[in-house]
Amino acid sequence: MQDKDKKILPPLADMKSVYLHVPFCARLCGYCRFYKLRPTNEAVDLYLEALEAEARFRRERGDLQGPFDTVYWGGGTPAALSEAKLARAAEILGLQPLREWTVEVAPSSINKSKLALLKSLGVNRISLGIQSFSKKTLSALGRPHPAEAAARAVDDILSVGFEKFSVDLIFGVGGQTLEDFRSDILAAAGTGASHISAYCLEFENGTSNCPGRGKTPDEASREADFMTLAMRLLPELGFRQYEISNYAKDGCECLHNRITWAMGSWLGFGPAAASQWGASRFKNPSDINAWADMQAGHTERKFEDVVPLDDDELFSSALIFGLRTSGGVDLMRLKMRYPRADSERYAPSIALLERENFLEVSTLRNPCGYEISKILRLTEKGRLNADAVAVELL
Repeated sequence: MQDKDKKILPPLADMKSVYLHVPFCARLCGYCRFYKLRPTNEAVDLYLEALEAEARFRRERGDLQGPFDTVYWGGGTPAALSEAKLARAAEILGLQPLREWTVEVAPSSINKSKLALLKSLGVNRISLGIQSFSKKTLSALGRPHPAEAAARAVDDILSVGFEKFSVDLIFGVGGQTLEDFRSDILAAAGTGASHISAYCLEFENGTSNCPGRGKTPDEASREADFMTLAMRLLPELGFRQYEISNYAKDGCECLHNRITWAMGSWLGFGPAAASQWGASRFKNPSDINAWADMQAGHTERKFEDVVPLDDDELFSSALIFGLRTSGGVDLMRLKMRYPRADSERYAPSIALLERENFLEVSTLRNPCGYEISKILRLTEKGRLNADAVAVELL
């Protein structure tokens, strides 16, 4: 793996990724919207058997040919698997990404031995789901690890030699104060992490990247205060906001996520894993038995949430997700990339959002006066209301 490759990266939209969903968690947290279940021996064996069949199917189709830029193992908690099972999953996929391999872990599921194994397999980035350093907040979340487990996990990550690791934080938890969240941010920055994610909590709906949706004005205002604190404090601590919920030191952004936001190609493995591959976007069944039956050929291979990827769909997705990033969207470049999209239909909404100070528009012209670049970026008001911006553009 060429982790320190200094070559200029190809365009994000031309990159390819693999996502592996490992749906096992020792404890099922009520706030998490992702498909997960407890790891029994039978369930894990079924998972690996079905994963092997899925990988074989993709190889026979030629989908796993050529290099992949990134691999991301998420969940669930991939590190809930034993070392032998982790090694088996890596062997089944048989991939060594060119640039980045991330594995999500929780303080309660990781130890130095597992981390050393992951590093030996080629993993070069760890995403640590701390959520909070406060016993009070962890209790409100129902998180299984004690607050001191986070410090031990960080020590293990550093001692094994991972140069890049991310810390996840959650805000908007019942009883959590701004000062509590400030303490969490300062503690996360003090771990030596190269990346911090700060997500807004929404029970039942999972985690949302924006405050305000479905909330009373007081609730929305409170969550906006938490988000504003993160947007002000984290840059002071050396973490640049490169996407609404994500902050990184220079050169330490999550490349896998950047590829998905730029509408690159990614192939998902495991139950509930989503893909954007070829001419469509689709998702595996969100049930381990249904997914396993499909891989074994017991049922017809039917995917969920299938969306054809024509120029209109890709333009819309690239616009909405691109606006969530600090670089914004070059509207002229999107038009050239998706020439058959009805791009003009967005003009009234863009003009409205600019008038209402949700968007800022910067136009670059050549000496003859022709537009050669039109960059759209969210203002701070827009970042605090990104869901509303997306709804306006849909």
